[in-house]
Amino acid sequence: MDERGSIEISFGMIFSIIVMIAIIGVAVYAITAFLQIGKVTEMSLFYQRFQENVDGAWSSATTNKVVSLSIPKQISFVCFGSLNSAFPAKYQDEFNSLREYSSAFQQQNTNTFLYPPKNAGKFAFKKVEKIDTSSLVFDCFEVKNGIVKIRLSKSEFDSLVKVGHE
Repeated sequence: MDERGSIEISFGMIFSIIVMIAIIGVAVYAITAFLQIGKVTEMSLFYQRFQENVDGAWSSATTNKVVSLSIPKQISFVCFGSLNSAFPAKYQDEFNSLREYSSAFQQQNTNTFLYPPKNAGKFAFKKVEKIDTSSLVFDCFEVKNGIVKIRLSKSEFDSLVKVGHE
């Protein structure tokens, strides 16, 4: 019988195609998961290195240095201050977005913020020890090409390290 247009595929062939599609799907999922782990690691290392630099500045008698730290390119700003403070004029969009995304606990107990918070996930809000945010209303530092530059300064009679622009 010569039937035109009919294709006969065995059950084994159909099963093999389904298994190949499943393997490709798992591989794509694994690759995206590894890429996400890289971003999370980079944000964690940012906070760790920043805290180490603050600790070094805090333990010295006087310091005035600019630190350059790497951070994922999905982060636009690193901000310092209090989300309970007065409304900032310069960074009001960032301030409002961070306030909307944060809980009351995060607003009261953190002093360092990554913007946009949706890209930072659980690293959007963090308390960095030994920095003076009382003189800051709310200030942000722009991330350029995955690098943020922050000035750390402390005079002889300061008990905490101040952050400022380079």
